Amino acid sequence: MRAGTIARVYARTLLLAAERAGVRDEVDDSLAGMVDALAADPRLVRFLEGPQIEPADKKALLEAVFGGRVHPLALTFVFLVVDKHRETLLAEIVAAWDALLDERAGRQSATVTAATELDDDVLERLRGALERRTGKTIRLEHSVDPALLGGLVVRSGDTVIDGSLRTRLRALGRRLAAAGTAPWEG
Repeated sequence: MRAGTIARVYARTLLLAAERAGVRDEVDDSLAGMVDALAADPRLVRFLEGPQIEPADKKALLEAVFGGRVHPLALTFVFLVVDKHRETLLAEIVAAWDALLDERAGRQSATVTAATELDDDVLERLRGALERRTGKTIRLEHSVDPALLGGLVVRSGDTVIDGSLRTRLRALGRRLAAAGTAPWEG
């Protein structure tokens, strides 16, 4: 079974347990806090992912760091992940958890990459167009990549819309080369 599939199974199991107990939001906050703490301390991650370290030692450290600070269901779940030797999948499990929550709430993330910084008006119009197209609330992230030369690349779910000048120039070059009329030939 692939890691992504395993992560989704774990995330779905935790979501069902949290909803059944009526503590989904508390578990969500706890997972976010745990991920932030792990991101802030790479030594903690190395310890948790160390195959030579016994699960009991890992759980003792987790209890010391997070006990009383996170919801008990979240901590028990992470203990289960440790017992099953899936610690290296923890970040992927939390990402799958976030995706499940987004799916249930009708949200979707999208990324727009442009050659230059885009102003807020353009980003809002793009967000509106994506929301009309998907029927979901879009969380839009923006990044700049000067290598695009111009235009935009939008990634939303499994869809990629590449309207970059770089891609258009490459396509034109391929068509010219296939036609034998490439300006750089003979």
